[in-house]
Amino acid sequence: MRKKDVICLHSSFFKENGFELNQSQLFFEKVFPHGKQIIYVHFVEGSDEIWVEYHLGIRINEVEELVKKFLPTPIEYADQSITLIQTPNNLGNFHPRKIRVSNPKQLRELVYSVENFFLTTGFKWLDQMIDPIILEQEFLDHKEDPFESFNMVESAFRSTALSKLYNPEDYPILRQSFLEKINSEEMTPFTIAAFLQFLNYLDNFNPVAA
Repeated sequence: MRKKDVICLHSSFFKENGFELNQSQLFFEKVFPHGKQIIYVHFVEGSDEIWVEYHLGIRINEVEELVKKFLPTPIEYADQSITLIQTPNNLGNFHPRKIRVSNPKQLRELVYSVENFFLTTGFKWLDQMIDPIILEQEFLDHKEDPFESFNMVESAFRSTALSKLYNPEDYPILRQSFLEKINSEEMTPFTIAAFLQFLNYLDNFNPVAA
């Protein structure tokens, strides 16, 4: 069993719900003028079993274009960067984060369960979060506990960018919150300098004029 086999089992379902398979990257995506929704299937193969993990992603183009000028990220990944990633176990009553599959019956059960999750919860969440204003509020709500899939550095850059672009009233709150955290172990001196430079840029940035 290969990753492509698992993805092919989902292809018709996601296509019916507006998602196309990105053949080169092997993820499903729904493109919007201002960004896209992404569904990843992560696959780890053992000797007699596989472990499958699903991620739901949101990319807001304006945020990622702004962040990549300052966030210390390899340039080859910048065009594929994601504004927020979540896993099904954090969005409702679902499996553990990683699901073990060792036979065809378990695989069928997994596919049914995952597709049911998207019909009841996943697609609704993705449709909410593609709205940058709602996404900004999600980051604000998590300012004290950054998302599992992101480290504090990524949350700091994206939270402040989202707020400055789409809800400037929240920007001072998030700015101060992350300034108080910049001496954490996750921020190296180089990253701190990059973040302070980013904040200086945002302080003088006028989204309306831009």
